[in-house]
Amino acid sequence: MRPSLDDLRAQRPDLSLALYAMTPGGGVTLEIYDDGQVYTFTGATEAEAILAAFPPPPETPPATTPDSVFD
Repeated sequence: MRPSLDDLRAQRPDLSLALYAMTPGGGVTLEIYDDGQVYTFTGATEAEAILAAFPPPPETPPATTPDSVFD
């Protein structure tokens, strides 16, 4: 899934967000303001900048069953 700024705003209404690009065709910057702190993330696109700030959780491997009760 490609996250959007609207998705992020809906999921995290407690954060203040700024998304901008200073150079046409250049990278995108996402600034997150939280409790007096500013966190900056960049990416080639809006989605990449958001994923840099909020990477998806690692996939959990499926639970394996032992071959026998003694394993």
